[in-house]
Amino acid sequence: MIKLRNAQIEFLYLIWFGAPVLLYQILISRILTQVFGSLFFIQLFLIAVAYLGTALGSYLSLRLKLNLAKSHGLMFGLILLLIGFDQASSELLAFPTMSLIFGFILFFAISFVSSLLLPLYFEEQRSRGLEEVSAFNKIYFYFHLLVVVVLVYMELGILHTWGLNKILLSLCAMEWIWAMYWWKHSRTTALVIPTSSFKEDLRHFPSLLLPLFTFSVVSGIIQSILYRQIQNVLAPLAFHYSLYLAALILSWAMASLWFRGKRGYEFLNWNSFKKHSAVLILSLLVWSLSWPVFWAAIMELISWPDSATATFLQRSLFCVGLILPTGFFFGSLLPLVKKENNQIPLGTYLAVNCSGNAVGILLFISILFEATGIFQLWTLLGLLCLIFANKENKMRILTAGVSVVLCTLTYFLVTDFSWALGSYSHRNLTRWVKDSRSVTDVKVFKHNSSEVNFVELDHSHKLMIMNGHHSINLPSWRSYSPADTFMGLTPLSYTNKHGNALVIGLGTGTTVMGAAELFSHVDVVDLDPTMLKVLDFMPLVAEKVKSKNVKFTEADGLTFLRTQKRRYDLIINNVPSPVYFAAAKLWSREALEGVYDSLEDDGIFAQWLDGELSLESVNILLQTSQDLFKHCDMFYLQFNFYSLVCSKGDHPLTLHEHPSAAANLMQTDTRSYADFFEALRFPAVNTTPQNPNAPMNTLDQPYMDVLVAQRPPGWVGDQTRDNIVQYFKLYEQVDQEAALKSPAIDKKCRIFSNWIFHKEFKDKGEPCSRIF
Repeated sequence: MIKLRNAQIEFLYLIWFGAPVLLYQILISRILTQVFGSLFFIQLFLIAVAYLGTALGSYLSLRLKLNLAKSHGLMFGLILLLIGFDQASSELLAFPTMSLIFGFILFFAISFVSSLLLPLYFEEQRSRGLEEVSAFNKIYFYFHLLVVVVLVYMELGILHTWGLNKILLSLCAMEWIWAMYWWKHSRTTALVIPTSSFKEDLRHFPSLLLPLFTFSVVSGIIQSILYRQIQNVLAPLAFHYSLYLAALILSWAMASLWFRGKRGYEFLNWNSFKKHSAVLILSLLVWSLSWPVFWAAIMELISWPDSATATFLQRSLFCVGLILPTGFFFGSLLPLVKKENNQIPLGTYLAVNCSGNAVGILLFISILFEATGIFQLWTLLGLLCLIFANKENKMRILTAGVSVVLCTLTYFLVTDFSWALGSYSHRNLTRWVKDSRSVTDVKVFKHNSSEVNFVELDHSHKLMIMNGHHSINLPSWRSYSPADTFMGLTPLSYTNKHGNALVIGLGTGTTVMGAAELFSHVDVVDLDPTMLKVLDFMPLVAEKVKSKNVKFTEADGLTFLRTQKRRYDLIINNVPSPVYFAAAKLWSREALEGVYDSLEDDGIFAQWLDGELSLESVNILLQTSQDLFKHCDMFYLQFNFYSLVCSKGDHPLTLHEHPSAAANLMQTDTRSYADFFEALRFPAVNTTPQNPNAPMNTLDQPYMDVLVAQRPPGWVGDQTRDNIVQYFKLYEQVDQEAALKSPAIDKKCRIFSNWIFHKEFKDKGEPCSRIF
């Protein structure tokens, strides 16, 4: 067999064959997100594809005439294809379905070839006389543990500085180096080819392989549920996908560490695993509901410093605490069955385990997610194990009694703590308990693995929670949000023509109303059609948004910009913040160039600005757009949120007459609207970046994604910081002392403060209050 030169090279290779496949999974996820948006469906489907590729590769690894040199050579070619796929993504947008299929096939092939390496390397360990089970657990422990470090470091350390292409090129070069190394040092190509087929193994060892597959299906379903729970509690950030994978792999590493010695098998063997599976699965359900409550208490009791490190530790603590028990339990499957029967090839065990996990994930995203609640589904899985895994009647009765207790605990955890609330509530125990007691109604809508909850508090206050993110506050039945409405009205006084308009992101629908009143044709683009459900709660908005001149398209905003041929007089980016659902790509250079190219020469572009973004993030956003949109006015919408209205290129930003429809939509008269408009306007803001050496936010180097991942804005719902005020020095234009010296500033300040504190447009004669 292969002769390894020394322990250092062996240890380095342990790192290598474990890390790349997970890195490729993250990188391909980002590449597909650029084209199809950040969908829960795509992320879970990628995990299922990885499992399927690993299943087939593991089974065929010792049956194919391949060695480590040839395997790394194949990986080298596949990574070159992946780089080409990334480079050609703009051209492939014309064929979205084929692009998505090709991306999944390419990742399947990468997973397939990567999975060949472990059985080949394991055979090398066995040929050197190492005890098989111990060698297996040693390998699994090291590369799982190191994958965790590499994943987090790539996401937070080098993704924005190196960029996707450089990382892929570096991985490609390493594949070539390893291919040359094994080609030179391999002395033997003969392998211990398994003499039995999978069919024969299944016939001779059904008590091992069939339960292994069944438990693996359950594992895949529960993995999907846990990722869903991470989104709900931590909010749907792109980085949390990597954090979820890192925590899952860490739990597998702990299972491998536990079974490295023989004492680990004294506490848990294959038969006891099957007998107690029902109680263990239901216990894990109780833990998955209890841990977020404990974590919320920890978040409240400990005085955490305001730093990126503390925020990372908080999120890591939640993910590891949530996933470690479940990951350890199901991560024990392979060591236990391998110990039970060492005659079956490792590749067969891996194939059964991975295929079961893939089936479980696919069942969840295709059927189970929309058909039932995730906690009821988990309970059902435990009860099924109670029925089928236990053969002894006495054991069934005992297990049934414990299961009743666990199901009762689950009932109280689900009823006393509302899981339909946004992530802000889940991060503070006092707030979580208070909001849970205030919930009077919850309506749930699901589509394509996306979930939107409409939560009513105290029979009046309504919230829209989208995949755990507290998206918007819903107004009462016969009204609509004035701030969101004004966002759509701010650019209308600058538009010279009223032909075509584009709104990216439906939101509450109120932002679309102004354009629907004035423009001949309005395109509304949103990735998630469940957003249309919000219109059911606001009939006044629905009446205007569903008019004949408004067309809704279910698509990714960036992809729509890069593929459509229409030219627009107005484009509004109605995504409030570049934080959730990988929305930072709408503030990328490529997206802004798409907006620029889609606008008429005298077109107007409006977008939200989030005051909770760091000063560094604001500087990067301005650096990214500086030569595309030079002349801009800014408007205050509500605390922490602003509208930035810009003309295209060097064209001046000219203010025209206010449309009467704007005053009507704000439910005031024309004169009051004009005064209100001017009071909340900060004209000709300086959009030149304060740091001229700041990088641009691009799809290849996603600086905004990384900055948001390092320190999510409003992590604990703290709305006392407004960096837009500080960056643009807005306090100089609305100041109490300046108001005493200037009647114009005094009027602006009084209207401004009346809008903030009373949500009214007229000057009521009250003195100017402190605003910033």
